[in-house]
Amino acid sequence: MDWSESEMQEAVGGLAKQVFHGESDPWAALVESQVLELDGMLEIATLLVEAGRAGAAVPVFETLVLGAPIAQFGTAVPAGTVLTAGLIEAQSRDPRRARTRIVDGKLSGEKVCVPWADKAEFIVVPTADGVAVARLADCAVTMGMGTHDQPVGTVSFDGVPCERLGGDEVLDWWLPRVDVGVCALLYGLSKQALILTAKYLSDRKQFGRSVGSFQAVQQRAADAWIDLNAMEVTLWQAAWRVSEGLGSERERAIARYWASEGAHNVTAAAQHLHGGFGFDRDYAVHRYFLAVKQHEFLLGGANAQLEALGDVVAAS
Repeated sequence: MDWSESEMQEAVGGLAKQVFHGESDPWAALVESQVLELDGMLEIATLLVEAGRAGAAVPVFETLVLGAPIAQFGTAVPAGTVLTAGLIEAQSRDPRRARTRIVDGKLSGEKVCVPWADKAEFIVVPTADGVAVARLADCAVTMGMGTHDQPVGTVSFDGVPCERLGGDEVLDWWLPRVDVGVCALLYGLSKQALILTAKYLSDRKQFGRSVGSFQAVQQRAADAWIDLNAMEVTLWQAAWRVSEGLGSERERAIARYWASEGAHNVTAAAQHLHGGFGFDRDYAVHRYFLAVKQHEFLLGGANAQLEALGDVVAAS
């Protein structure tokens, strides 16, 4: 693969930085810029990295990745429509083993931990009978709070009208994009956490020296930097293969492992190296740690990815 960014990626990255760090209403600015109409996985991953770095509470991942099957297999919705998906059930975290059903064009069952369930207009629903889309206004939604201090919902379907988008072909197209999207978010969150840490270690003085000059501190920071680089290269390898329509099961398992394990290691190190400030909710670094915890285990954390990779290796 070519590791250099395309002109489109550079443009998307530049625009995303401007929007997330300079606009009072990032979502409106994203809609106006038409960046929410992206469909290339490399460009979407670039946008999600910047969303992660900004710690932005905007439904970019949910709309562009979780809601992507709507436009691909169903009817396109107006730009700026907030979308989401119910990937998780109380008894199953695997969309391919969902217990929710479609009976006579209507949904029955329940999804938990649904992001932006209170704001989204449509929800993509993996079921035992294929992948469907429904209007959230027709569903019973109970809101709670996620690990990342953002609302998540339990969505109940009791005869809710739906449109069936397809079967395994939808999952085969969709779930690789979810993997890459999660990797991009976790990489962005971890990168910014380490940037904040590097600045703190430079500015903070103890015994007349910057804390970053101490050997034990340098070693901990260096380990985090190594993990971050592993997250980066495996993310872009997986994103490129998905964007090219190539087989990516092995690369996605590797990328998801590094994203989950690396994000945990980097943000834990960031909190540790900040000392008491790392746990102060008035200081930014805790938000990155909590956001990582929210996304780390979606569709399986580090151990699940190692198992998946082992299956791929055994099969080959």
